[in-house]
Order: sequence, then structure tokens, then C-alpha cells
Amino acid sequence: MKSELGSLKETQALMQSQLSETNAIVRAIRDRQEETDAKLDALSMDVHKLHGELTHLKEGQERHERILEKLSLRSIEQETDISALRRAK
Repeated sequence: MKSELGSLKETQALMQSQLSETNAIVRAIRDRQEETDAKLDALSMDVHKLHGELTHLKEGQERHERILEKLSLRSIEQETDISALRRAK
């Protein structure tokens, strides 16, 4: 009976040791997951910021293209007027 009780105590001590180790591993995994979540949040914010900047750049580019088109048309009209004036002389 004493040997069985001693064996049970050893088994319980071993299980307690393994449980402590498992708990330590779980805590480490949880901490690592929190770090990963924080990094993912930071990357997500960076992506949203870059998306906003890209949208702003595209809008600016479209505005510049419209201005360039108007200036090109105006230039063509002015060249046509200059040619007409030269022919009229």
C-alpha cells in the first residue's frame, strides 16, 4: 500500500511538473500571439495609410492630366491662330 501511495505521489509530482511546463508553453504562445496581433494591426494601419496616399496621388494625377489636356488644346488653338495670321499677311 505504501509503495502504491509513493508511486501515486511520484506520478502526481510528474504530472504537476508537466502541467507547469504546459502552462508555461501556453503563456509563451499567448504572449507571442499578442505580439503578432500588434504587428498585424500596425501593418494593417500602414496599408490603409498607403491606400489613402495612393488614392490621393491618383486624384492629383487625374487633375494634372485634365489640365494638360486643356493646355494642349489651347496650344493647338493658338498655333492655328498664329498660322492663320501669318497666312493673312
